[in-house]
Amino acid sequence: MPSSPSEPPPYPGDGSDGSRTPVTVPAKKIPPPLPNLQGADAEVRSLSRHVCPECGGKGEWDPAKKALVCPYCGKIFEHVAEPEHSDAIQEHDLDEMLARLGKQGSTVEDGTRRVQCNNCHAVLVRSSNTMAQRCDFCGSPELLDYKDVGSPIAPESLLPAGISQEVAYHALKDFLAARWFAPGDLKRRNMIDRINKVYLPYWTFDSNVECPWSADSGRYYYVDVPDGTDDQGRPVMRREQRVEWTPVNGHVSTWFDDILISASGGLDSELLKKIEPFPTKELVPYDTSYVSGWQVEHYKVPLLQAAQAGFGAMEAMVREMCAREIPGDTYRGLSISPTYSNRTFKHILAPIWLLAYQYQGKTWQGAVNAVTGKACARFPVSPWRVALVVVLGFIVLYILLHLKGHH
Repeated sequence: MPSSPSEPPPYPGDGSDGSRTPVTVPAKKIPPPLPNLQGADAEVRSLSRHVCPECGGKGEWDPAKKALVCPYCGKIFEHVAEPEHSDAIQEHDLDEMLARLGKQGSTVEDGTRRVQCNNCHAVLVRSSNTMAQRCDFCGSPELLDYKDVGSPIAPESLLPAGISQEVAYHALKDFLAARWFAPGDLKRRNMIDRINKVYLPYWTFDSNVECPWSADSGRYYYVDVPDGTDDQGRPVMRREQRVEWTPVNGHVSTWFDDILISASGGLDSELLKKIEPFPTKELVPYDTSYVSGWQVEHYKVPLLQAAQAGFGAMEAMVREMCAREIPGDTYRGLSISPTYSNRTFKHILAPIWLLAYQYQGKTWQGAVNAVTGKACARFPVSPWRVALVVVLGFIVLYILLHLKGHH
């Protein structure tokens, strides 16, 4: 005779009528995972900064030497003052700033501005997206003052570039050499033909979080159920997994520090994510010495939009924390109600090397984190290597099916 399904094991809090009394999981504190506007079209002059005492050229930040160096005569400027401790980096109240900015907190001005080079006095038309680049006529670094261009929020801290151009070049070559699907000749060629050094804008967000949660906790149990008969007509049983559901609830407390959200408008976002994170504990107060000779991008993602992305990322991480607190073997219907306090932000600059190379008439882009040296690039895929993997896959599948049929 087929045996009847066995009853699930008793669960603490079972009522006499068979109902499940909600189980409260102890609350747990969990550490985190790791102004006057002038308009974008105003004419401004580039800053006259960091003039070489030997030849009059403008010094540029050299990541290898960690100093300002004249690109013309090689003069190394006096050592930049030691950066203040990161505790000196100021955080700003997010809600207060959004209220103060009003519409400017959710929009960014587009357009052009006329910039007069402080070295050769040429007047150039520049996009409002950039705060620093080279003069088209004399080649000297142009750096604009955030106050002059009427930026609602200026960066107050940055990460000094520490990876040289040579190191960045080899980091990208090593990255491509490790891509098995890339064509073999790509790995051997000396093909990088353009390298730019850029400071990208970022927002960082911090918050304390209190989050009550509720869900159904599931425990697996097994029963024997009929599964037909054997060759001699005798009943065959099989084990079947079932789930016993019990309502549970709990509370998670945590905090987040420096959730990074890119404010760049032009770089491939997927490529950028692959060279993150940036070590924000190494931030130093903003100083033009560090960005001299580098292109500096003005933020294109407004504060409100970035905050929505930042707190969306926090909520996703809080949901994962709550899910890990649910007892049992599985769960369903997880509901969370996070509340945030002490919401702060800051605007920072982070350096990268942008590299481009040609392969069979097409341009491919790569990037290297100029603080950590982490590299990533888009690359062509060898059709022969893809075909080889497909063939090997079919061979393995055929062998497995053959062995199963033989068994």
